[in-house]
This record gives sequence, structure tokens and C-alpha cells, in this order.
Amino acid sequence: MKAWYVIVVLALCLLCFLAGRHSNRVGGELVGKTDTFIHVDTIRDSIPYPVYETLIQTIPEPFSVYITQGGDTVRDTIYVNVPITSKEYETEDYRLSISGYKPNLDYIEVYRRTEQITKMGKSRRFGVGVVVGYGIGKHGLSPYVGLGGFYRIW
Repeated sequence: MKAWYVIVVLALCLLCFLAGRHSNRVGGELVGKTDTFIHVDTIRDSIPYPVYETLIQTIPEPFSVYITQGGDTVRDTIYVNVPITSKEYETEDYRLSISGYKPNLDYIEVYRRTEQITKMGKSRRFGVGVVVGYGIGKHGLSPYVGLGGFYRIW
């Protein structure tokens, strides 16, 4: 067996080790892998009943009235009080308030964003397992199958 084979193999192992250590660093510290999953839920809800209903004010609005008596048509204006109310709707997912003349909630959709971050644990560096490959022996390079230990570089 030639000595330079062994030197080349050891040099390659050292280079692979250093490349793996360098590629796993960000900002000078080792970083584990993370996986982010973003899911948007659509919640459709039935029309809820208001929790609070408050009369804010009444506004007099002009209303035209036509009165016919004895062949004559008389136009008159009367003022009608229009109530302006405020309604509040509330559940554990949303809270809203609307106001106006006869306010009603017709439709509501709440989009809840869920973000799930899974942090991967660091895998073991050392282990024992079945090894298949080529090895350097008495007769040079030859196939090898056996039980061996390993060190994970990446």
C-alpha cells in the first residue's frame, strides 16, 4: 500500500469535515433546521344577535304628504323622527360595532391565520451501522461489507 493513498484519503476526510462545520453555521453559531407551515382558516358564522343596542339620537327627517279633500290636493311636509342606533356583536373570535338607521349585520367571515413552526432536533453525530463500500486492505482497494461506526459531517 502506498503512503500517498492514505494521505490523500485523510486530507479529503479533513476537508469534508471542515466544509460541513462551516456550512452549518450562521452568524458564528450552529443552527438547527426549522420548517414553517402557514394555514389560513375561513370561519363562516351564522348571523349573531347583538349584545348591546343603544339609541344614539333621533334625527327629524322631512316627509312629504299629499292630502286630497273635495277635489283639491294639498301638499304638506311633516317631520318624522328617525332613530339612529348602534349595535355591538361579539363572540370569542371577533367583536364589531355598526350604527345607522336599522343597522343589521348581513354577513361576516373571519380569517384566522395559523402559523406552525416546527423546529427539527439535531441529529446524532455518532452512530453504529452497516457499512458497504470499498476499503483499503492488504491487496489494495477491495469491496467491504461489515459493521462499522460513523461520524456524520453534515
